[in-house]
Amino acid sequence: MAEIPAVRLPPSNWVTGPEAVKLIHFSAEHLRMEAPLPFGVRDAGGRLLLSAGQSVPSAEQLNHLRAQPLFADEDESNEWRRKLGAAVGAMMRQNAPLKTIAEARPPDGSREGLASADVTVPDQWESLSTLLDVALREARPSPEFIARIRQVHERASKLGQRQADTSLYHLIHAAGHSTEKYGSHHALLVMLVCEQAAQLLGWSTQAVHSLGCAALSMNVAMATLQDHLAANETVITAAMRQQIQAHPEHGAQLLREAGMDDALWIEAVRLHHDHGDGQTPLAELPQERQLARLLRRADIFTAKISRRRSRAPMSPVQAAREACLGAGGVPDEVGGALLRATGLYPPGSFVELANGERGIVVARGRRANLPWVASLVAPTGLALGEPALRDTIESRFAVRSAVPSSQVKVRPDHTRILSLR
Repeated sequence: MAEIPAVRLPPSNWVTGPEAVKLIHFSAEHLRMEAPLPFGVRDAGGRLLLSAGQSVPSAEQLNHLRAQPLFADEDESNEWRRKLGAAVGAMMRQNAPLKTIAEARPPDGSREGLASADVTVPDQWESLSTLLDVALREARPSPEFIARIRQVHERASKLGQRQADTSLYHLIHAAGHSTEKYGSHHALLVMLVCEQAAQLLGWSTQAVHSLGCAALSMNVAMATLQDHLAANETVITAAMRQQIQAHPEHGAQLLREAGMDDALWIEAVRLHHDHGDGQTPLAELPQERQLARLLRRADIFTAKISRRRSRAPMSPVQAAREACLGAGGVPDEVGGALLRATGLYPPGSFVELANGERGIVVARGRRANLPWVASLVAPTGLALGEPALRDTIESRFAVRSAVPSSQVKVRPDHTRILSLR
């Protein structure tokens, strides 16, 4: 019987921060042929038997896997297990047969499930984040790595185009409130912002595609370290600093060794921290440096509005001043595209209105400073009974200022808020 090849993981994949990966039992009944899971399946020793997103190609290999105890990373599979519990609960309420319940899977356990109308936009982004997180932490110079990045990009790009405001809302709100899977969440947000801005700049479909893939893979050479630094208050050592400085070149090298033939993708990764183009007008730069400039600026802007253990997220207005304005204090071409892509008050961030209400931005508006807002708190400081949608083009609802989430004491009901539009 042919064996499923097992991949021995290097030490860096066993530890994220100070704690070792915790493996939990995974029932073999949930395995299906041609129905990939959004997390890796491992043996009792922690060896990777089946990568996230990888299908079981034959009945023989499926039987081989089911013949041994199987395990999964507790954190990596948490979202899938949560949805499995919900699916099982629904089946029990409908008195489904026990065999059907035992073989239940969440609705997003496959490509088709992710496209299902029953899976919310935030749930789809969280599933993509899990897939990308695994792909980055288990990156190898092989075609499989490229295929996994392309798979995530295809689904993420379509979702971002179809549900741009809802996607920005979820990813920006999550970035400001959690450091979980920081690297993959950040990469997806940068990809979304870059692709929105690149289209506003009138770039070709191929350039937008290369830029989006570069955003997902730009930090592959420091994926574990990036998550560790975001989740911990750590003194950066000389070795860490060297890895940070070298990661663009090392990431590009990994892509080349994996057989990547998209030069724009590779060069955007290699140059995404390079400021060597200075103040050169965008149109005078070679295409790879144009992509790298937009990628660099989107990376900086989204990092500033993201939470880390060592600091609170910056106000989007302040982040825009630091990342989107040129030397003269006004947006340059790239900065202007970024501001139009996200808005001065991006979806998912909090604001105070001219009438004293406080709320969360739901969607971008006609101009960068005129978003749609769901008011949550009355001028008296008391929570509104129901969130109220405000069009800030009206002077009484004009945005007075951005406010930290800590100053809004009402926990947003995201489902209800997003349904307002």
